[in-house]
Amino acid sequence: MSVLSFSRRLTNRGGFTRGALWLGAVVVLGVFSGRLAMSHYSKDAIELLIAVPLLIAVFPRPLLATLVVLGLLATIFPYGYLPRVTLPGHPPLGVSDVFLFAATGATVWRRPWRTWPPPVRGFALVLGLLLLLAGASAIRLAFAGDYRNALLGFKTLLYFAFGLTIALELSGKLWKPLLSFAIALAAVVALLSVAAAASGAIGNFLSTIATTAVTTAASGTGGTAGRIRLPGLFFVYAMTLPTLILIVTVRDRWRPWRILAFVLMIAAIAVSLNRNMYIGAVVGLLVTVTISGTRVRHRLVLGTITVIATMVLLIGSSVAPSVTNEIGQRAGTALSPQVLASGSIQARAVEYTAAFKSISQHPLLGVGWFQNYGAPLSTSSLGYYPYVENFYLHLATDDGIPALLAFLMIPGFLLWYGFKRARAARDPTDRAMLAACMGAMGALLLSCLVGTYLQAPDSTAAFGAACGLLLAAGLRAVPRAAGELAVASPAGA
Repeated sequence: MSVLSFSRRLTNRGGFTRGALWLGAVVVLGVFSGRLAMSHYSKDAIELLIAVPLLIAVFPRPLLATLVVLGLLATIFPYGYLPRVTLPGHPPLGVSDVFLFAATGATVWRRPWRTWPPPVRGFALVLGLLLLLAGASAIRLAFAGDYRNALLGFKTLLYFAFGLTIALELSGKLWKPLLSFAIALAAVVALLSVAAAASGAIGNFLSTIATTAVTTAASGTGGTAGRIRLPGLFFVYAMTLPTLILIVTVRDRWRPWRILAFVLMIAAIAVSLNRNMYIGAVVGLLVTVTISGTRVRHRLVLGTITVIATMVLLIGSSVAPSVTNEIGQRAGTALSPQVLASGSIQARAVEYTAAFKSISQHPLLGVGWFQNYGAPLSTSSLGYYPYVENFYLHLATDDGIPALLAFLMIPGFLLWYGFKRARAARDPTDRAMLAACMGAMGALLLSCLVGTYLQAPDSTAAFGAACGLLLAAGLRAVPRAAGELAVASPAGA
């Protein structure tokens, strides 16, 4: 399907005419860019010459657009380190924002609303409600003078719309290439995480690229360990269970590579030293095993044993003694009462107290994105602590209780839809993939209880991709016929 209305007429013209038109366009663009380069806008001209061909290539190709967005946000580069787009007024608009608009905007351009499947319409409606309520809070904050944080908060939530492109345009023939690339990207990020934990030089290099990627965690007996928190870790976390399902259900030449990718993902989650991910991975796996169906369940049990063996092997290895010692300690204390006495829990208790007080004072529109909600001063350069290490409290604090309720409708709708489609799915592989996507979403939601996830575009893009994968898996699942549902009846035989 042509993206631009004149493209088909252009391709139908003769070779000489078409070449002359393209040459004229190149000359005009060259003269314009050259004039800018002669002035003090030379940097803008260079950026324009780089960006325009990329946008032309991305706009009509949904898979490429998706790969670019994930490549920008689900890697070692945090959102704030990506190039900015220079526009009048200098709004906080990054290059990843432009490609997000190109991806989702092109999807809406090509796919009229009347052609959207009902579940995608439902997802779009609840997302629209969230954006409407968050937009009201953003407008109020902008009129108060802080338009930068107002725009930052609103466009962060816009990354949830990333799932529309995946659901509408990548659930058909492009489904397998999408999964293959997503697994490969997650494996690369996981490999970097493990390498950073094993090598101090690599860890220092990554910390110069992203200052929050490598932090220090105290270890009881083994000294200190590097805590690896690459921006793409949340994306790795989201892709772990779908990768496991592909391993146990698809046998092809790529299966050994998927196994390697899965092992790297487990290792990356382990060296992150995030207790919430340890617990979330187990809960997500239990959800997947429960919903996947009897034909796949026994394979998943073997997969579970593989997970446990991989974790034990990782903890017992000598890749980095301080890290493996810390992994064992944090995993062993994940559900221990002594966690309640830890410094991180006590700090969160202070944040939560201030957040609840702020919510009671500003229940409808909140205080605004990244505003002072009364938490004690920290080392933040803003002069106040802008985060709440619980996304649900953060959203209610910054955008109000109605916005929080609207957000909860998104995973609630998707999980209900996924469970409904999984029960009716004819193909066991389709049902298993739906179960994995539901398990992954459940794990992500659990982690949001104790982290700053979804408060930045990188993790929000990963969550939006997870929403799109669940929708796409449901759209691909062919339901059983009416006779097949009654297996015990003679008619269903």
